[in-house]
Amino acid sequence: MSCVFVDANIVIDLLCERYPWFPSVMRIFNMADLGQIDLYCSSLSLGTASYLMETRKMSPQDIFEAIDLLCQVCTPTAVDASVVREALDSDFTDFEDALQHFSAKTVDADCIVTRNKKDFRASDIPVYELEEFMTLMAGE
Repeated sequence: MSCVFVDANIVIDLLCERYPWFPSVMRIFNMADLGQIDLYCSSLSLGTASYLMETRKMSPQDIFEAIDLLCQVCTPTAVDASVVREALDSDFTDFEDALQHFSAKTVDADCIVTRNKKDFRASDIPVYELEEFMTLMAGE
């Protein structure tokens, strides 16, 4: 698996350093930094993470710097009108998860990594919990 899409919760765990998930999440971003995988996230995730970082009283400069660093190892994908339309017309019960899924499809993602696998039951892309994904990668 070389094209890996991370769900918003993974991006937020990283940028907001949310425990207890932060140390595990760092592993997948380190894999991308080492060139072991191509990592993607939706641009929507960055906006959501930015908002949450603001609520944690991070300065605008720190927020921009953190997102810039993330974008050096994780390429943002589009959430445009066609992604929105596909999400609206899908069998997903959660609109935000549908947006994530169809954004992942724009880069032909091999899989989606999340902390809420059950939210992606309608996905036609393989979906893994973070630890499940790391175990899979260790076996390759």
